[in-house]
Amino acid sequence: MFVSVGRWCARRPKRTIAAWLLLLLALGAAVALCGRVTSEAVSIPGSDSQAAADAARAFPGSASGKQPLVLHTGAGGADLTSAGARDAVAAAARNIAGVDHVVAVTTPYEGAGRAAMSADGHTAFLSVELDVTDRDITPEVTRRIVDAARPAEAAGIEVTPGGSLAAAADKGSTRHSEIIGLLAALAILWFGFRSAVAATVPLIAAVVGLGVSLSVVGLLGHLMDMPSAGSTIAAMIGLGVGVDYSLFCLTRFRELLGDGASVEDAAALTTAASGKAVAFAGCAVVAALASLALGGLPLLHALALAPGIAVLVAVAATLTLLPALFALLGRSLAPTPTAAAPVAPDAATAPGPAASDAVAPHPAVSDAAAADVSALGPVATDAAAGGGWRRVAERVARQPWRHLIGALLLVAVLAAPAAGLTFGQLDGGDKVSSTASRTAYDRLAGAFGPGVNGPVQVTDALPDPASGPTDPRVAKVTDALKDTPGVAAVGPPQLSPDGRTARWQVTPTTAPGDPETARLVHRLRESALPAATADTGRGAHVSGAPAAQLDLNDRLSRRLPAIIAFVLVIAALLLLLAFRSVVVAATAAVLNLVSVAAAYGVLTALFQQGWGAGALGLDGPVPIPGYVPLLMFAVLFGLSMDYEVFLLSAVREAYLKSGDHRGSVITGLARTGGIITSAALIMVCVFLSYLLSDDPVVKMFGIGLATAVALDATLVRGVLVPAAMILLGKANWWLPGWLDRALPRIDIEGGDHAPPPGPATEPEPGPEAEPDPEAAPPVTVRKT
Repeated sequence: MFVSVGRWCARRPKRTIAAWLLLLLALGAAVALCGRVTSEAVSIPGSDSQAAADAARAFPGSASGKQPLVLHTGAGGADLTSAGARDAVAAAARNIAGVDHVVAVTTPYEGAGRAAMSADGHTAFLSVELDVTDRDITPEVTRRIVDAARPAEAAGIEVTPGGSLAAAADKGSTRHSEIIGLLAALAILWFGFRSAVAATVPLIAAVVGLGVSLSVVGLLGHLMDMPSAGSTIAAMIGLGVGVDYSLFCLTRFRELLGDGASVEDAAALTTAASGKAVAFAGCAVVAALASLALGGLPLLHALALAPGIAVLVAVAATLTLLPALFALLGRSLAPTPTAAAPVAPDAATAPGPAASDAVAPHPAVSDAAAADVSALGPVATDAAAGGGWRRVAERVARQPWRHLIGALLLVAVLAAPAAGLTFGQLDGGDKVSSTASRTAYDRLAGAFGPGVNGPVQVTDALPDPASGPTDPRVAKVTDALKDTPGVAAVGPPQLSPDGRTARWQVTPTTAPGDPETARLVHRLRESALPAATADTGRGAHVSGAPAAQLDLNDRLSRRLPAIIAFVLVIAALLLLLAFRSVVVAATAAVLNLVSVAAAYGVLTALFQQGWGAGALGLDGPVPIPGYVPLLMFAVLFGLSMDYEVFLLSAVREAYLKSGDHRGSVITGLARTGGIITSAALIMVCVFLSYLLSDDPVVKMFGIGLATAVALDATLVRGVLVPAAMILLGKANWWLPGWLDRALPRIDIEGGDHAPPPGPATEPEPGPEAEPDPEAAPPVTVRKT
């Protein structure tokens, strides 16, 4: 199939490229017409906070609730209670009421809004109600509301949007990060290929795929709650894997051209070999992301779906758009004699044991299988070019125990801070000081106390309608709330139109992200409310941002072991199918945890403990939301599989040809170390470019992913995996005969033109392989 796809696209390059461009234009037009929609709403089915939110639907109100527009004058400014300020604020309120989507504006001078005026009279807020949900509040809506408040600004009053209005205003484009990542990738590719044309091809495929995937993710926001972090993560992952996958295939294509293959044959065989490996690696990433469905949370579904779409689009572009580009550019992509392009040596000249030292092939390995097991291609041009990694491999082979223990100790040091990792809640106080969210947060906290930025809602369903706020059942809950430690204020109880549901707004004494606020939620749920409603048999529920985040983190903590176990099992099964070895599959799955653990440690040290927070553009330590480590685990485990597949493919190829387990490890690392490092460097640059974002969550993903990929491509693939394989020796390729017969044969290494290799551990010959109807015709090559 892969040969046919590659050949079809290579024969019709203009038609294939036009199809991709038309798809990109169509999706771009749809986004321009419908807009991109994001939502930070969090629903947690089966949780107490969700039960409270569902009960609150009995109350009439705007679709997005009341959004604050903060008014502030400095210490030397006019008092907001003065006549001039009142007139200016009233005029601003009238203007805002005329803005599209605004249905009501409450000023701090009205009875219902008097609590919105600070004691010193220098800070207040307007409550703005809109007829659209939070996810439909766009930066344009916020801008029009702020512009309408010009009468207040003309009177010397500073106006800052808060709540969802601020979140919309702070939605910054990550385009600058993507441009920086692309420029860094271009520099690395040009340095490797020494050809502007060759360096540009992976970027073209990656950019087209990125445009398609981001458009799809943006449109999905109309159908589901898609957090803003979803599109950012999709951009990070899509751009990184898009360049990497194209790089691996381009390297193989150039190798085939250098061996004398025709452009069409080279494109087809590249798709058959490297393209098939890319498809396998992409499916591994998607499978790891699919594990997040075990979390049972719509938020996780959205955060997994966004990068999953980006990876699938990148794979599709690699398998179709790339062969078309290869055919269109043709021989201009061929390596020149002086180019230091990272292409593979021919199998006959690949670095390996000298002829005099060669080890005879394993007796169970057929000549056909050993002749063409793998040609993924991402290797050095010759033995000298791969000399650096060959020397590393030989050094590890001489003292495998010392290198294994040393690498594990280094990882342990990096991972040590992760022992103190706890899931927390970000709030406006954790934003960059220049954002509207941070400005509004600081001003409200300074004037009304930190708890005003994260109030808690309590709802109580009554069996019979209440007579009013003084109903004994309602009054008892009101008194219990006021007497609960950690409560700064309790708003008057509100009754639904049918009188069967009561609601209170509770202001904590601490900030939304403060652990004491989480303890208050526990206190309300476990003691205060059960005691106040014990005689009626009914149950009150607690919602609001602090309660919802607490429920989210609790759910993630309980589901985390199951998700980790699922990913480990899936990864091991995929590697077992790919390499037909129980030991390789188990070892690789376990060692993939190493880079993840180190990334968690760095994440904890930099963000939760605040080491070097200033260099990241943060004012100090910030809590880590529970979904960040969980999503990072799935993404990183999938990305680790990419490099594992490319390294093990080269090792297995060498082993099937020589039967020398030690020499095959050295050869495999020498051949793949350079290209894996180059690919990882591109991905690290892409991830680090997102540190320019003002969003702490985006910074977390950038640092965490960059750290893990850097360690995975160097310490894990360059030291730990080779050392472990050398120590295990021939046991690496152990596979029980019964399991070999039961497993389907998936040839991700050779391409559709090669017969599947026989098992190295099967004592009896298996059935003869069926001829492949998709087999490509033999290619006549000339050695250069």
